[in-house]
Amino acid sequence: MKTYFQSLTTFHALQNAWRVVRAKKSAGGIDGYTVAAFEKNLIDNLNTLRHELLAGNWNPEPYLKVEIAKNDTEKRKLGLLCIKDKIVQQAIKTAIEPAMEKMFLNTSYGYRTGRGAERAIRRVVHDLKRLKNSYIAKLDIDDFFDNIHHERLFSRLSNWLQDEKTFKLIQLCLKTGNVTPQLKWNEAMKGVPQGAVLSPLLANFYLHPFDQYVGTKIPVYIRYADDFIIAAPTENEVQECVIKIKEHLQENFFLQLNTPVVRNAHEGIEFLGVVVSDKFISVTNKKKKELIERIQSIGFTKASLSAKSLETLRGIKNYYARLLPENALKDLDNELIGRLNTLIKKNHPNISSAKELAESLQSLDFFSSNCNSKKKQLIQQLCSTYIVYSDRKKKKANASPVDNVKLVNRKKKQYQKLENEGAELVVSTPGCYVGATYKGVVVRQQGKVINKPSAALRHITIMGKGVSLSSNAIMYCMSHKIPIDFFSPKGVQYASILSPQFVDETLWNKQAVLPLEKKVRLASSIIVGKMKNQLNLVKYYHKYHKDVLDEKFGEKYVETILKIKKQIEEVKAYVHDNEKYATDIMAMEAQGALAYWGYIRMLLADDGIDFVRREHQGATDLLNSMLNYGYAILYARVWKNILAAKLNPSIGILHAHQNGKPTLVFDVVEIFRPQMVDRVVISLIQKKVALKMHNGLLNESTKRTLIRSILDRLNRYEKFRKEEMTLSQIILKQSQEIAAYIAGESNDFKPYVAKW
Repeated sequence: MKTYFQSLTTFHALQNAWRVVRAKKSAGGIDGYTVAAFEKNLIDNLNTLRHELLAGNWNPEPYLKVEIAKNDTEKRKLGLLCIKDKIVQQAIKTAIEPAMEKMFLNTSYGYRTGRGAERAIRRVVHDLKRLKNSYIAKLDIDDFFDNIHHERLFSRLSNWLQDEKTFKLIQLCLKTGNVTPQLKWNEAMKGVPQGAVLSPLLANFYLHPFDQYVGTKIPVYIRYADDFIIAAPTENEVQECVIKIKEHLQENFFLQLNTPVVRNAHEGIEFLGVVVSDKFISVTNKKKKELIERIQSIGFTKASLSAKSLETLRGIKNYYARLLPENALKDLDNELIGRLNTLIKKNHPNISSAKELAESLQSLDFFSSNCNSKKKQLIQQLCSTYIVYSDRKKKKANASPVDNVKLVNRKKKQYQKLENEGAELVVSTPGCYVGATYKGVVVRQQGKVINKPSAALRHITIMGKGVSLSSNAIMYCMSHKIPIDFFSPKGVQYASILSPQFVDETLWNKQAVLPLEKKVRLASSIIVGKMKNQLNLVKYYHKYHKDVLDEKFGEKYVETILKIKKQIEEVKAYVHDNEKYATDIMAMEAQGALAYWGYIRMLLADDGIDFVRREHQGATDLLNSMLNYGYAILYARVWKNILAAKLNPSIGILHAHQNGKPTLVFDVVEIFRPQMVDRVVISLIQKKVALKMHNGLLNESTKRTLIRSILDRLNRYEKFRKEEMTLSQIILKQSQEIAAYIAGESNDFKPYVAKW
């Protein structure tokens, strides 16, 4: 009889393992080798791998350590293997799994063929009904995969295998370290990497004695990976068993339990994404909201649902439609039908006929049996929406000429544009001279006028070196309350010239003694405003790029929205009145920022932008450099408006005092970053505008393009507090509202939140 090692090292075994890896469309590891690249020289590669195994020379590459969102607050650590190492692990798994499966108990459902989450859930409901009037506990192991004790696992595995060569291969698989994308090596002292082929099987093997132990202590026990359910007739029995389980896990498996949840079986308890009880299966309101978010993320590609959208709907149907009652599925179908109606209206121009729409919807399955039985009728109703909307559009196209209100608004926008064009003066060319006449500020180069005076001028920005400024120009600007800001070639603001009127009758003393409770409320409001603007920017790009994004980003969009919303609620609920409030609130904001920038990274992945993470100082990549440059322009605007509101720029609420640095400016800027800079930079990149770096800095052309775009954005009108204002005016208004809050003239501060 062949040993495990002899079985797994045949060419046939490795070839079969390769087929499994290829079928899963596995991603590669740290060596960058893909499935396609491995397949080009498949026979040679498999033979080389086999010879390495037989000669004892196989040495796996380290796992590539990555993190993905596990839920709203946690991340799951994954270890990505190289293709050749996946093949070896798959061959080992194929060799040893049948014998292990015979040993495992029927109370274990995770990662086992023919079992799975659905059967685990149904088993729980069945056992609770059988037990009657029972109590149930949901337990899970803290960081189970990362904390599996190697020596404990190896000792049992060696005795069970009785095959030294196979044992050494498995040992090598687990003892190989992992590296970060930056190639930093981490030793593997314990744990099995999530994402590795062997890990689920070894995890079940590790907990097999635990299954045997718990199964003798309580009437109902069902485990799925590191989540498990126990139940007994009385609450005392359940609580006593929880204590025994906790001690047994610590002493014999070196693992810790998370806080258990104990309930009456009639009430139900959450397990594997649903609520199970002795009478029903349902979902929590939170889970229902998440499912609705996923349904709302679907979109059309041209005239039909995108492949990613169909995959999203199938994912919901294949799991929840098998478990939930008909009335819950009907609710989800109502959401789906509503979303489809919205998409049909929006994508109407891309749909050539009702027949084409009906054909495209044939691939759609509803969640409830009731709606599926009426699928033909529902598709007809959706087609009717298309027909009605199509007719409405035709009538609108044939309507009478635009009315007077539209004509007036059109003319109004023309003059707002002219006003904005004259509101900003940017001088960046060396050798320019800024002077003044009785008409206003004028710019000359080599004696020739290159910028005539404008009565609408509200702000001057001097970029770079070699620009001269006359005392007449300064006098004119101060008398007309026109600030002048100076920036270095790197985009760092190094000076401003402001009228003394900006610092008259200040609120500096009231700022310095602002009560802690008011500081906490103001800090929370500022960060909530920032995160809402990030949230709305994500929604904006998803809405206006849905046809492009749905294929790749539907799930990422939902994940990002849920994460940012979660962090917003956490900040809103923050009530601690201690001096560490700023650290606490900024830590919550940082979690939302990770999700936000993760979405932006995926959004720009196809735009040739090498964006890994947000970097503030010393950035050398294009996106971060543009963001930092844009923020510097925004800092200057906020700084002068804070002074105009009689506030001290250096007395911050969120950012700690830093040797006279304008920390309050840093605070207020948080509100406006996403919509005033991030949006501009992302749009320039997606419009394929020529943007370049030179010697680690933005080149002059890119600077000019970015400056003009941000200034255009700052001078754009929108509705705020029921008035039409430019974004620049909104910054002043927000500064004044903060001042009113500090002065005690208002009880609350409501941050600016852009519409999307």
